Amino acid sequence: MQSHLPRFIRSFASPVAVLTAGLLLAAPLHAAHAGDARSPMAVASVADVARWSDSVWNAAKSGDSKAVEEALRNVPESSASADAARLRERIASRTEHADEGGKTRDADREKALEEMRKEMGAGELTKALTSAVKMQTLSDDWAAALALPEMKELVPQAETGFADASAKGEWLSAQEIMFRLRTLFEESGDATTFRRYDAQLDEVNKRVMLLAQYAPRELYRLRKEYAARVDPGKPFPEFNEAFADDWKEALDGISKGMLTSALTTAANDHISSGGWEPLVKGGLESIRLLATTSALSENFEGMKDPAKTQMLAEAAVRNLEGLARVNRDTVGKPQYNAALRDILAANQAGPQLPDSIVIREFGDGAIDELSKRFEDEYTQIIWPDQLRRFEQMVKGNFVGVGILIRHDDRRDIQVINPLEGGPAFRGGIENDDRIVAVDGKSTVGWTLNKAVDSITGPAGEDVKLTVRREGAEQPVDVVLKREEIKIRSVNGWWKKGLDTAGNPLWDWYVDADAGIGYVRLTSFNEDSFADFMDAVDFSNAFLERGRIVSGQDRNGGQVWQMMAEPSKAVYKDMPIVVLVNQGSASASEIVSGALKAHDRAVVLGERSFGKGSVQTVHPCGDARSDAQIKLTTQYYVLPPGPGETQGRLVHKRPGATDWGVNPDIIVKMTPDQIEKSVTLRQNADVIEAKKADPKPRPDVTELLTKGIDPQLEYALVLLQARALKELDEKARAMTDAAPASTPTQGG
Repeated sequence: MQSHLPRFIRSFASPVAVLTAGLLLAAPLHAAHAGDARSPMAVASVADVARWSDSVWNAAKSGDSKAVEEALRNVPESSASADAARLRERIASRTEHADEGGKTRDADREKALEEMRKEMGAGELTKALTSAVKMQTLSDDWAAALALPEMKELVPQAETGFADASAKGEWLSAQEIMFRLRTLFEESGDATTFRRYDAQLDEVNKRVMLLAQYAPRELYRLRKEYAARVDPGKPFPEFNEAFADDWKEALDGISKGMLTSALTTAANDHISSGGWEPLVKGGLESIRLLATTSALSENFEGMKDPAKTQMLAEAAVRNLEGLARVNRDTVGKPQYNAALRDILAANQAGPQLPDSIVIREFGDGAIDELSKRFEDEYTQIIWPDQLRRFEQMVKGNFVGVGILIRHDDRRDIQVINPLEGGPAFRGGIENDDRIVAVDGKSTVGWTLNKAVDSITGPAGEDVKLTVRREGAEQPVDVVLKREEIKIRSVNGWWKKGLDTAGNPLWDWYVDADAGIGYVRLTSFNEDSFADFMDAVDFSNAFLERGRIVSGQDRNGGQVWQMMAEPSKAVYKDMPIVVLVNQGSASASEIVSGALKAHDRAVVLGERSFGKGSVQTVHPCGDARSDAQIKLTTQYYVLPPGPGETQGRLVHKRPGATDWGVNPDIIVKMTPDQIEKSVTLRQNADVIEAKKADPKPRPDVTELLTKGIDPQLEYALVLLQARALKELDEKARAMTDAAPASTPTQGG
């Protein structure tokens, strides 16, 4: 907790959270405005105002939305008359926005359905699927939406379109079709169909990844053809030959011993207790896919000969069939060794790919099987080329100049944005700058790894970036001093400006009159232990005693627990509203889940993501190169809630119907509201550096006044209702303390 922050709301968002704030907490602060001393209307007693305020709050915590709405229609007259009036205005505004939102939602759903019909008639399959997903998202019952006649017609058309695109090797079209088709069935109740589509999409994704890694020209060709179909007439950049050999960097230092060490650890310690069988199966499936992706002949001569590739594919299938014939519990390291020997021998007799490709693809496939079978997207082999960035991420300690970069369509090094307050920000680096040289060395042909390695370095040392900027005739040199980069995660309601060091100056109050503050904590790194401890300590600030979170091993046993310490519970009596949505994950779920379990907050929004697993890091390198495996070994367990006897797992496991943190009050947002709220919030937070004509920032209050963020709006109403109790008491105290007036005499 930062000492300069008063009593106010906080929010957590996971690194992948993009929907509003991943977690928002709001709380009444000091009474900055106590309202008029007396209202000319009949004022309810202090007990009645307190009773009403408590009834709203308790109904919200118990999840009784109907009781909350009923109470909000009957705000009592209070001695804090101005505050009561503002609350009624806010409730009326929210009701109006909700009514408008409902009508808009219905209209948008009908519009999406009509667009779907039109696009189906025109043979625009992918556009029809996009409209179908939108229509379903706007429906209250997703399964019922699938039962519509139009949907029953569209689904088989999509399956046929997917099969045709796959047969032609049009993998990007196949990917888009299956992604949308799978999305339609994601929470439809038809788990069998969803799993089938998920498996098909997984295979297409892997083929596209193989092209991206080992056949960049072929992927470029597919992208260009796809762009011509989607947006005909728009120019498409030429392929940059300087990047054709990027695939070689990913193979440096890879060895069979490295793979064996990683998979041995996974077989012995993974949370699933799955042993060797899923790893061997996943590795063999990956090799089968590798052998049947003919476009890899772009860089590997042996892939041009179908007879040679068939030898590798047959070896994979032969071993898969043998694996299926034995009891999975008997599969062990000997079976792995035998399968890998057979695969490597078939490769040498056949297409003669570099052994490092076969080893890496076997390993990634083995780990991917854990993702498919056990809903574990977080276990990963960290190969030598990935290790440096991974270690930076785990430590949460970055030394550099503070910029986010990517490749643009021409594969130039493009600045996404300079991090506020960092050396690049202070030095005048701008969004969309292209870095054409680092310390005088041209970046033509550089991978992103090469760029990161060259720009970062020891703290205190200079690095010279040569940047090309739109509108400038010549590139400019910018000399920056490297320093440790802190990713700011504490954000308030409105960024008032920047101090001389480039640090943001925040207005923390979303409602200063009622003393309600707003804080978002974002940019959490799920691999950082410090972020986990931040989540625990933050929860402790609101919890005086009891368990915050515990860890469960593969046998279901508790291996550790984190308890609240009374001395840290500085906000133990503060009312809080927590906003969660599908983007709230990991640290967000620890905080919101613990506060809900202890009945310390109103949790509002939609069910959270369901990332409640713990990863541990294990070395698997050899004498030549270092490597690691990040392995899921435990689950987070939330404490039992009121009336419960057992703790609750957050993680979404295979076949689960309940996961994540379920809100007390469900408040949904439409796709349009989500997009608008995210865009507005991001743009409102950006203060451009060293520009004479900076872009005007949007007014963040539009999130409330225009009904863009109904979750935030509802949270504010609940806290204003809760604050009325305190404001009423203060207003009465002020009246009681005022001296009696002296009557005047008439003449």
